[in-house]
Amino acid sequence: MPLYLIVFSFYYIALLLSCFLIGCLLVRKSWPLEYKLLVVLTGLTSLVETIVFLNVARRIDSRWMYSFFAPVECGFILYILYSASVHPAIKRLNAILLGFLPISIGIAYYMHPVFTRFNESAGLFYDFLELIAACSFLTDVLLNKSDTPLGRQPLFWMAAGILFYSSLFTLLDALRTYIPKIPVQYLTMYSVIANTFMYTGFIACFICLRRTDR
Repeated sequence: MPLYLIVFSFYYIALLLSCFLIGCLLVRKSWPLEYKLLVVLTGLTSLVETIVFLNVARRIDSRWMYSFFAPVECGFILYILYSASVHPAIKRLNAILLGFLPISIGIAYYMHPVFTRFNESAGLFYDFLELIAACSFLTDVLLNKSDTPLGRQPLFWMAAGILFYSSLFTLLDALRTYIPKIPVQYLTMYSVIANTFMYTGFIACFICLRRTDR
């Protein structure tokens, strides 16, 4: 495995574990369900990514795990943003996105029935659904007439992180259409930036919520 991939893998695993541990340390029984689900999601992500990394180090291809975990991750994100939405129209939109998730999975695997590796068509659907959900939730935050500043609303940080993450990966999927063989170094750089945005947003969400409790 090239050195830059090893460095990225350790950085990514450390970022995930830090996010999960911060969530576990700060979580309280009084937290709404959506925040507890976010902690569970970071734990599941850490587990899956650690297993994949260890298998890659042993030269075992286990990227097929993403085919099963990616829709679960997308479902978690859509449900969390749906639960936290306040404006009725935004809540209905997120409910529609949740209902469309299994349909998009069926369409993607009908178009490309691949199970031994990650289905990129399905991944594009997940990124697009998360992008719409994040934009809708940020719109919901702006429509909310609460006096609380944006920076003090915990899920604002989560939605902002997901917005950057899904935007970058949607752009990457579009670039692959015109540049089929993008160098691995650039793919790694994209992944580092996208994941840093998303999980830093999760960490900021946990810290912001804890400060709000105080």
